[in-house]
Amino acid sequence: MKDIWIQRYRDHCRVPETDNVDVLTGFNANIDVLYDLEDLELDLEDVEAENLDTISNINELKALLKYASKNSLNEEASLENPDYSFSGGQETVGGQAGIMANYLSGIGNSVIFYTPFLSQELADLINVNVLFPTVEDEFFLKNVRDASNTDRTKKNMIFEFDSDKTGRVIASDSIKGFGPYFRKSIVDEFEEMDKNLDRVLLSGFHDIEGNKEAKLEKARKQLDQIETPVHMEYVNTDRERAEKIIKKIMPKLDSIGLDEEEVKQVNKILNSEEFEDEITAGEAFELAKDLIESHGLSRCQIHTYNFHLTVVEDGYPVETEKIRDAMLFGEISAIKSADKGGIASRNDFKDLEMDDKHIKRLDMLEDFGDFFEIDDFAREGTGKVKDYRVAAIPTIIHEDPKRVVGLGDIISSGTFVGEVMKNP
Repeated sequence: MKDIWIQRYRDHCRVPETDNVDVLTGFNANIDVLYDLEDLELDLEDVEAENLDTISNINELKALLKYASKNSLNEEASLENPDYSFSGGQETVGGQAGIMANYLSGIGNSVIFYTPFLSQELADLINVNVLFPTVEDEFFLKNVRDASNTDRTKKNMIFEFDSDKTGRVIASDSIKGFGPYFRKSIVDEFEEMDKNLDRVLLSGFHDIEGNKEAKLEKARKQLDQIETPVHMEYVNTDRERAEKIIKKIMPKLDSIGLDEEEVKQVNKILNSEEFEDEITAGEAFELAKDLIESHGLSRCQIHTYNFHLTVVEDGYPVETEKIRDAMLFGEISAIKSADKGGIASRNDFKDLEMDDKHIKRLDMLEDFGDFFEIDDFAREGTGKVKDYRVAAIPTIIHEDPKRVVGLGDIISSGTFVGEVMKNP
C-alpha cells in the first residue's frame, strides 16, 4: 500500500497553479540567525541539562542546549540581556508570518504581509513581490521593500543539532510594544482589503509581553471584523499565555494548525491529561473534534512525525479529497524545502525523487480506519466520523534533509491555501 501513497505523492508534485489566490499573513516576523551547535564547540559537560523558559547567560544556554539535544526536542526560550554572542551565523527570515509570506508568494500566490514593526533589514529578506498595507494620507498596498517603519529588528538565535532526530533551540529576542494586531489606520480600511482575500493566516499571539490581557482583547476584537477564513498557526508558550490564547483568540478563528508537541500542550490545558510519546491518529482526531466543538472552529489540522490529519465540520466548503490533496502538497513543500535547504518555490515542484526518502508508516491510519469502521481509510486517506469529515496522509521521511526553519509553517500554510488553489 505504500506504493499507492508514493505514486499519489508523485502525482501531486507539480508546478502549482494558484489561480490568483489572495492571501494575508501576520503578525510575527524577525531575522533568524542560524548556528550549527557542532561548529560552536561549546562544552556542555560542565552543566546539568535543564529546561528553561528564559536564558541570560552562557551557562543557562548550555543547560537548555544539553536538555534539548539529550531529549531530541525543539525548545524555545526568551533572551534576557544575554552576556554572550557568536559570529558566523546564517541570517534568514523567521517568524511564522514572515516564513509563510515568503513561501506562499514563492509558489505564486498574491501575498499581503503585515507586522507592526518592519525594519529595512527585515524587509530586504521578504520576497520582492510581497505587498504591505500602509496609510499615507490614504490606504494603499506598498511593496514590502519600500514600507519599512522602524529601525528596530527582532533577531532570534537558533542553535541546531543532530541526535536521534534533528532538533533546535531558539533563543528568542523581543521588540518592546509588539502586539498581534493591526494599527488603527489599517483597521479603519480593512474592510476593502478583506473583500479581496481568499485566506488569512495569523500567528505571533505567543509573543505578547506586558499587558497580555489587553493586547489579546484588542486582537480578539479585530478578528471579529475579518470575514475571510482565518487560520492560526499555534506555537507552544508558557501556560499563562497559552490559556489566554486558547480562551480569547481560538473562538474567533476558522482553523488552527498544531504539531505533535503543540497538541500535547493544548490537550494538557484542556483535558488535564498527557498523551504518550507518540500521538495516535485517534487521539489527534478526538482533540481536533473537541476543539471544533468547544471553540467554534470549522477546521483543525495536526501534523506529526508519523501522519498528518485534518478534521473539518461536515459543512466545510472543501471536498475531503481536495483537503487530502492539499495536505499532500503541504508535505511535498516541506520535503522540497528540506531538499533545497531553504523555502521551496514554484520551480522546485517539477518531480519528486524518492531515492533518499520513504513513507514513514501506515499502521496508524489502518488502526484509525479499523476503529471507526471506515473502509479503505489507510488507502484513500478520507472518511467520515459522525458529523465530521477526516483527511489523513502518511508522512514522507527525508533520510538526509538540509536544515530549514519553519517546516511546520510551510506544511500548514501550504495545506490551508492549497485547498483553494487550482491544482495543489
